[in-house]
Amino acid sequence: MSDPREELQRDVERTRRELGETVEALAHKVDVPGRVKEQAQETRLRLALATNQAVDSLPEPVAVQVEKARRHPGAVAAALIALVLAIWAISRRNG
Repeated sequence: MSDPREELQRDVERTRRELGETVEALAHKVDVPGRVKEQAQETRLRLALATNQAVDSLPEPVAVQVEKARRHPGAVAAALIALVLAIWAISRRNG
């Protein structure tokens, strides 16, 4: 037969443990900025993985060009702006 004091002590310890888990879960739920940061980080990782997989599936010459574009995003942006301006100028001349 168990000592009632030991049973009570075990009940108190179990209740404290459960209360601690509940408090921890509630703290996580109300930490919206922390959860948003976690979600953003997970999304960035998934996107990076998907991008790498997509580049790996490209033919080698195309993959090489994509890697060059990744290393020089300013040059890509400048080329795109030049292309848009050229299209705009041609459309104004023909219109």
